[in-house]
This record gives sequence, structure tokens and C-alpha cells, in this order.
Amino acid sequence: SMPFKHNNIVETRVLEVRELGGPGKRCWKEILVEYPEISFGPGQFVMIRMDCGPTCWAYPYMLQKRTDQGFAVCAVEHSSLYEAQPGTPLVVWGANGRAVRPGADTVVLSQSATWFLAAPFLEAEPRCRQIMLCDPMDREFLGKNPSVRPVESVEEMARELELTRPGAVAAALNIPVLLKLTAVWDRPQHLPFDVFAATRISCGVGGCKSCYLHSQSIRLGIPVCCSGPYLPYERVDFETDRRCFHTFE
Repeated sequence: SMPFKHNNIVETRVLEVRELGGPGKRCWKEILVEYPEISFGPGQFVMIRMDCGPTCWAYPYMLQKRTDQGFAVCAVEHSSLYEAQPGTPLVVWGANGRAVRPGADTVVLSQSATWFLAAPFLEAEPRCRQIMLCDPMDREFLGKNPSVRPVESVEEMARELELTRPGAVAAALNIPVLLKLTAVWDRPQHLPFDVFAATRISCGVGGCKSCYLHSQSIRLGIPVCCSGPYLPYERVDFETDRRCFHTFE
């Protein structure tokens, strides 16, 4: 049996489903779940299992925001919750992972496919800024949001970072984009820089080891579901673990 520690497993339900749209042709949905007692910070996630018997797997969903009666998550197409309806029974455990508290001078980096990963930071700290790599066609989705600066190239993202001089950076980027950025960005040495490690999280509580990454200092590796999913950039060995990361489409 799993060592669930402090994680209560809660039987609950979907309260509401809202069409979010998304950049480009993406059709994301916001799923509101009943769980009034939950507390969490940006960067944390919940494990959610559709309650359809023992063959149902649980999947991680990043916590988007608090609501009066619980929390909201974003369901992308083909995700387990995408077809959920109001009243759909769910089993939930969390919040899991490490919260990353943004300051007013935090900059969040995203791209069209990962916009929903960046949203919780702006929800928690409306003064923080987001730089988003996107096609000109994707900009309509952003509307006139003054805290989001759209850029069309990684080089432009690096220039924006150098002009903005943030106090901290959190990056939700696909690995090829992240590695291209770190090659061209003259990053200040002591700048806190957290990156989203999109590994396969299966249990959410450090028990199954499916999400672990290699580590110089921890013999068993880094349990992304406990220490992450946002990890300090220096801790991740991208060359060794490159195949472990999911690519957001």
C-alpha cells in the first residue's frame, strides 16, 4: 500500500466545466472541483482519478486557482478530465509538490502550449510579469493583458529578460525552447531560476519513482512530485534526462 503521509484521499465531484479556448486552435477547459478545505500555492498540483473503477489511472493536474468551493484545473484536449461533466465523481489527493511563491518582480516564461502552467503565478501575484513565446496568430487569446508580453523568438525573450531585470524567474517551457534560451540569455549568476520538470508523475507522493530524475547529490534521484514540479535549473541534468520530459503541444 502507498505511504500517503498527510495526503487525504478525497471523494468529490466536478462542479462546473467552462470552455477556456486557448492560443491558436487549442480548446482547453477549466474544470471546477469541489474541495473547500484544500490549501495550495502556485506550482503545486493535485492527483485526480475519474471514479470509474480500479482500472482508472490518476493523473496530475496543476492547480490553477482557488474558488469558493474548491479549486480549478485546466484540462487540455485528450487529458483524462477533458470529457468530464458537472457531477462527474472524482477521487483527489493533494495538494502535492513544492509551491513557488512569486514576488512582484518575478517573471514567468511560457509558450503558447504551456500558457496554463504560467497562469497560477499571475493568479497568486497579479504584479508579476509573463513573457510568452507565441505565434502572432496566438496573440488574440491573450487579449490586452498588460502583464503578458508576447515575443516571437527565443532571442527576443532573452532580450526582454535582460531589460526587465527580474528578481526571480519561473519557466514553463518545452525543453528544446528552454535549452535554446539558456544558450542565448546572459543570466545573472545568483538569480533564482525555477523550471517546470514535466516528468511522468504517477502517484504524486514520492512512492512509485516514475517521475524521478538523476541527481549528483541524491543517490535515489530527485522525486519531482515532492521536490518539484518546479525545480531549480541547476539541479536538473537535461542532457541525461532529456527523454524523461513531456512535450506540450
